[in-house]
Order: sequence, then structure tokens, then C-alpha cells
Amino acid sequence: MDLGNYHEIPALTAIELHCLCGCAEGHSDAQMGQELELTAGEIASVLNFVNLKLRVPNRMAALAKAYRLGILENIPA
Repeated sequence: MDLGNYHEIPALTAIELHCLCGCAEGHSDAQMGQELELTAGEIASVLNFVNLKLRVPNRMAALAKAYRLGILENIPA
């Protein structure tokens, strides 16, 4: 896992960004699933893809890296 000097910003889909923002706001998988009409398991899968794209082991690391890369700075509330 490359947790440090990964400077390229990976292309995240709108759903991946929505889920990442939901995590940043403290929403559960079930809450995000209701908003997107997906199951909690599907949300977990989406977030696993985010982890893979960001090359991190978990959601907290994904949030930290997304902030470091500026991914979450320009997302409308």
C-alpha cells in the first residue's frame, strides 16, 4: 500500500465521491444507501473500490488521502 507520496488524483465516479463525502460526514452505509437507492452492501463495495483507487487499506485512510489530494475540497455540500 502506498500511503504517502501518491500525487496523481484518481478519477472517482459521482457515486464514489458521494459515498466518500458521506463517510466524511459520518453517515452509515445504510444511510448512504437510502439516498442512492442502493443496499448497505453495495455502498461497502463502492467504498472498497475507492480504497483500491486511492491505494489505501480502509475508509479512514481514504478520507485522509482524499483531503491531502484535494479531492474533497471542491465538492458542493
